[in-house]
Amino acid sequence: MADSRKPDSSRLNLFYILQILANHSDEDHPMSASEIRDKVNMEFGHISSSDAVISLDTVKRTLEELTNKIFPAGPDYNDFLYRYGYCVSCLMKKDGEYKSYRADEEGRAPKKYYYYENSFKTAELLTLKDAIETYSYFSQDDITDIVRKLVKLRPKSFPKSKYFDVAWEARDEDSLLLMNIDDLNRIINNRNCANITYCYYDREKKLVPRPGYPKRIEPIHLMWSNGFYYLLAYNEKYQSIVNMRIDRITDIEEVEIENTHRVDNFNPVKYRYEHPVMFGGKKKHMVLLCRDTGRNYIMNTIVDVFGKSAKVEPASDKILMKYLNHDREFYRAQGITWLKVSLESATGGVELWAAQYCCDCFIVSPEESRNRLRERLRAGAEYYG
Repeated sequence: MADSRKPDSSRLNLFYILQILANHSDEDHPMSASEIRDKVNMEFGHISSSDAVISLDTVKRTLEELTNKIFPAGPDYNDFLYRYGYCVSCLMKKDGEYKSYRADEEGRAPKKYYYYENSFKTAELLTLKDAIETYSYFSQDDITDIVRKLVKLRPKSFPKSKYFDVAWEARDEDSLLLMNIDDLNRIINNRNCANITYCYYDREKKLVPRPGYPKRIEPIHLMWSNGFYYLLAYNEKYQSIVNMRIDRITDIEEVEIENTHRVDNFNPVKYRYEHPVMFGGKKKHMVLLCRDTGRNYIMNTIVDVFGKSAKVEPASDKILMKYLNHDREFYRAQGITWLKVSLESATGGVELWAAQYCCDCFIVSPEESRNRLRERLRAGAEYYG
């Protein structure tokens, strides 16, 4: 039976239906056509001159068109999510559960239910939301604005907190981070150079220009690493890429001079592993000896810092005798296995990491790295008597 109410004809019907599905449905909470109609009439009734905004027949026809022509069930389902950013699916209820819609054996059409699926899953949104909330160089306004936009993309199962569990007092309200990211991203896309002012914090906790700035740079890439956002730029003096914290840049001016040091097919994950704690510089072949006691979980640290591409193998008697004066049997009796770790990396970050884990790590090569670390540890030990 057709809906007895006669709403205004409207070109907004598709918008009404999609809004209701996006706000009130997901795979575990599908809606029938009548439920969708009722929600539309409740939430959008204020813009209609009649008793109802939309009829049941209109809802059914619109959903039939969507699910049969735009989002038909089949192997291309995931393509719709990536192509359109969302998908509308049709289900039926059988034995108390919602299943993919199909007519039964007797040719009868079971009642249809529909739900809206966003391309973002709950876990994906939570990960993004939590990462943003914990970054202190977003201001309170930045956080509020970004999180509100993310929450609008949530499925029905996403937590509906009406507050943000954020330590606002730890925020940098003077942060230019988002503005800097916009400016630098535009300059990189234009393949131009830039004049920037790179800063450091003085004793008053104010950003002041580093010596030699402002200066012209050749920006290459933006990436997140080590808990911060970085600009990667070519340094003519060192003839290599340097890493700059974007939250410590105060002035950016695009210079219409072509950037000649572009990096095609840049792999940020590989770069992070080759530049521990985002130390710049050219890569070198490095060899470390790392102590595995079975209780210090040294492999966890190696994988976290250098990635799975680092070559790890038991250290030979030859290398142990040369650098530690004992063989494998000596250490095996103490429940210790020494591992030889080989990797391609910028030396500065590895030296800093090796200093942090000096009781469990020893730099074999290059020799200059080993010597620099030895002197650093020796100087540091003097402070402790």
